[in-house]
Amino acid sequence: MEQQKNYNEPTGILCPVCQKIRIKMTLGDFLYGDGFTCPCCKTKFSMDKSQCAGTLEKLQELYSATKEVERLKKQSL
Repeated sequence: MEQQKNYNEPTGILCPVCQKIRIKMTLGDFLYGDGFTCPCCKTKFSMDKSQCAGTLEKLQELYSATKEVERLKKQSL
């Protein structure tokens, strides 16, 4: 049975330590940041991206395309 996504569910990653808050990050934060910190319990997390080079490349392309669309939108106003 296929699991359905609930689009009314809050976004972000539920902190695995305190389980009290969802940590939000942008695609840019994920791609170019060195990690994130839970604002509630102050636990610092980092991500090992070494095993997902192909996925990271596609996400970087998506990020660049998104930035270009934003630039073109501003230019046309």
